[in-house]
Amino acid sequence: MTDTKKIVVLAGATGDLGSLIAKELLAKPEVTLRVLVRPESVAKVASLSERGVEVVEVDLASEDQGGVLDGAMAGAFSVVSAVQGGPDIIVGAQLRLLEAARKAGVRRFIPSNFSYNIFGLDDGDNINSDDRRAFARAADDASGDVEVVQIQIGAFNDKRVTFGFLGAFDLGEGRAFLWGNGNKDMDFTTYADAARYTAEAAVDDEPLPPLFEVAGETVDFHGLVKAYEAGSGKSITVSNMGTLADLDAELERRRLAEPGNMYAWLPLMYWRAMLSGKAKLQSIANDRYPHIRPTGIAEYVRSEGL
Repeated sequence: MTDTKKIVVLAGATGDLGSLIAKELLAKPEVTLRVLVRPESVAKVASLSERGVEVVEVDLASEDQGGVLDGAMAGAFSVVSAVQGGPDIIVGAQLRLLEAARKAGVRRFIPSNFSYNIFGLDDGDNINSDDRRAFARAADDASGDVEVVQIQIGAFNDKRVTFGFLGAFDLGEGRAFLWGNGNKDMDFTTYADAARYTAEAAVDDEPLPPLFEVAGETVDFHGLVKAYEAGSGKSITVSNMGTLADLDAELERRRLAEPGNMYAWLPLMYWRAMLSGKAKLQSIANDRYPHIRPTGIAEYVRSEGL
């Protein structure tokens, strides 16, 4: 009997999003999952190996892994990358993955984007987005017949991101921080929903657009605060921090004060792009997979007891 299962290769399966993508792909009976893992991280995917997932040890940061990557791509329908890192990983390693996928005749490559609209930003607005756009430009020249699909989800509707990393909220003090008027729409999607949409895109037989955008909920700053209050039953005090120009000045002040500590200023790069409207998704396509009912902000906050 001919095996009609689709092989999906996943890089970054040990991360927060990657592990959820692996879970969603494993739930599909038509999928054979193959994961690429650093040798020192093999123990982290022991549970996947026990479920029959093929584990390929590879150091994506190394430039001499071509033979391993070529073998890992054999027979694959699609490749999903959920890796994180600097330009050596986001640009260099992903281009090596893409080249191996092209040589193997892989149908689709989903790079590690999973962010807001990085293509609405200018160079310098966000150093992480700069790296992802650099990969996208290089991929245009290197993809050949591979369908490269950038999945954009807005900001992660998550206690560690929207209610943590961004610095938009201090839940301990019951405060939210506003720069500008807060009237620009912003998009929010949970990790779980991002994984569900990604798994569907990885196995879709029909062509996908180069930019595939999905979102759990779209609200402006004021709607975000109200959604948190509705989900938590708590009141939030909005602290008006100034104009967007004041935000630019604060960002620059932090960068000059601690140039080597990106976490002192990188969150403001994300928050500025969202509050300004530059990061807004432009063509949300949730209806492509209507069986997915994404989680809204209040529903997530309630479920987490935030």
